[in-house]
Amino acid sequence: MQFKHPEILYVLFALLIPILIHLFQLQRFVKTPFTNVKFLKQIELQTRKSSQLKKWLVLLSRLLAFAAIIIAFAQPYHAESATDKEWNISIYLDNSISMKAKGERGALLKRAIQDLVENLPEKGTYNLLTNNNIETKLGKESLIEILKNTDYTPNNKTLTTVLLQTKQLEANTPNQYNYRLLISDFQTNKRSFYKNNDSFNFVQLHPSKKFNISIDSVYTKESTSNDFLLKIVLKNQGDDIENLSISALDKDIILAKNTVKIEANSSKIIDLRVSKKSTDILIKTATDDCYDFDNQYYISFQKPESIKVLFIGEQKKSFLDRIYTSDEFSFKKNLPKQVDYNNIDRQQVVILNTEQNIPNSLKDKLKSFVKNGGSLVILPTKKSKVADLNSLIVSFGIGQIHSKEIDSLLITKIHYSHPVLKNVFEKKISNFQYPNVSTYFDGTLLNAKPVLSFENDKTFISENRYYKGKIFWIAAPLDKKSSNFTNAPLVVPVFYNIGKQSLTQNNISYRLGTKNKIIVNTKIEKDAVLQISNNTTNIIPRQEIQSDKVILYSDAQLKTAGFYSVKDKQKILQNLAFNHQKKESSLQYIAMDSLAKTNPNINAYANVKDGLNSLAEKQATQSFFKWFVLLALLFLLIEIILLKFL
Repeated sequence: MQFKHPEILYVLFALLIPILIHLFQLQRFVKTPFTNVKFLKQIELQTRKSSQLKKWLVLLSRLLAFAAIIIAFAQPYHAESATDKEWNISIYLDNSISMKAKGERGALLKRAIQDLVENLPEKGTYNLLTNNNIETKLGKESLIEILKNTDYTPNNKTLTTVLLQTKQLEANTPNQYNYRLLISDFQTNKRSFYKNNDSFNFVQLHPSKKFNISIDSVYTKESTSNDFLLKIVLKNQGDDIENLSISALDKDIILAKNTVKIEANSSKIIDLRVSKKSTDILIKTATDDCYDFDNQYYISFQKPESIKVLFIGEQKKSFLDRIYTSDEFSFKKNLPKQVDYNNIDRQQVVILNTEQNIPNSLKDKLKSFVKNGGSLVILPTKKSKVADLNSLIVSFGIGQIHSKEIDSLLITKIHYSHPVLKNVFEKKISNFQYPNVSTYFDGTLLNAKPVLSFENDKTFISENRYYKGKIFWIAAPLDKKSSNFTNAPLVVPVFYNIGKQSLTQNNISYRLGTKNKIIVNTKIEKDAVLQISNNTTNIIPRQEIQSDKVILYSDAQLKTAGFYSVKDKQKILQNLAFNHQKKESSLQYIAMDSLAKTNPNINAYANVKDGLNSLAEKQATQSFFKWFVLLALLFLLIEIILLKFL
């Protein structure tokens, strides 16, 4: 038992005064002679004993009554914690998209918010942690207002991150009682790691449905010039599904539809063929499962752009004119002295084929071009000099050329794993007519990836990475006197894919809550900004402006899956599609109850109300004031009875 005013208890010493008075007050009795002395002595003895007992009982009842009143005014109470300390309460509310799942009483997040609003204790200062925000030093009313405006976010936090953030908040309040309450479904992707000395209380919310069908991802395979073949990856977490309907829609128009069977707890790839004329496509399944946000998937195709290829060298017609045709490429030629340096930054590929010594200004421009993501093809001529070639190659720091060799070599080795040759061959070829060269440049390139090699294992065509870009080195001149490679079947896929892969294509879809890099091929004014928007959202993402493009970076700004547009003021530059993270579709959860059983620092509660009631009990004080007042009245009543009837 504790007292709010313990100094009043010193008054109890005053109770010694009546005790002392009673002990030292000697009362004398007068004896009267009478005939029957023996009888009178017996009556006298009984009277004295009765009187002494009555006085002691009356004294005791008075002392107890006064003691009870004194203790009552000292305000006795009982509490689990000291009342002179404040409470610092940290509540983590998981508002990730998986909390949209419905429990027995409705959507998990909305139900948790309602329970918090109805059961928050008055006492204490609150910190609210969500997946996209942290609010500190809140009163009850302020917390309730923030809770009512809390909505879903594509972001999520691990258990470790939440505990670390609560520790940092508690470090600022060392002289307060701390209470942590974590409210989440605790999917396994939110765990990371856990330390046994961490202490917290938690409420694990469970969805009522235990099965889920999700569109895990979508990728494309170009089947014809008129349509795409969509590859749709479905994931089943539950029993067999016999007839699952899946459709591809352009607005409200059904482009393709299929009905499939998917085995229990498995994944399956479904094919749907759609026209290339459609740009924004919604993939949709018809199922009533745990999560509804993963039953649809948005994809957006970009309008094909002409790939810009600049040839620096002689302007006579060559094999490149037949490869870089106008339907897919913007192919231009310039003499070295006629190159517009500002135009280089607008290209995706630059092919350098000149026997002249390259001026330093052009070298610097080419280095900047490759550094920012361009592709440079170094194609020597028969009259090229080793020193002139080295002046460029050494400046990139990728190696050097040793000598010019006059020797006949066959090009015999195809490196099928190189991206330039990916999907070119259905199977490896070992008996084709090998092209040959009569002149080549022997050199050593550092960290080069070979595309084609000579019969002596020296590389004929190789690739080097330089910052964000690529440098392709071709070891032999491709004029007809030096090589017959331009007549070989390999020349087309090699140069075509170098050009095709140099155009940075945006994804057909992006994930919300992750760091996305989006390249917009446009020129804007220096102080202008691009926006990403749809009917309900408009954001200005972080952006990097380059000479011929703008790079946008989006991470946690967008919250809703769907179609968006990149705009320069009111002009739409391109469309984008965003989907929720697929890990949010998981039905795998941390065994939190088992964690609580093995760790005394962790307390599990069945619902939010129980978790808050536990906090209220820790804060509560049980007052005994009225009981001691009643006790004082009881002793006074006993005194009255003693005086009247005894």
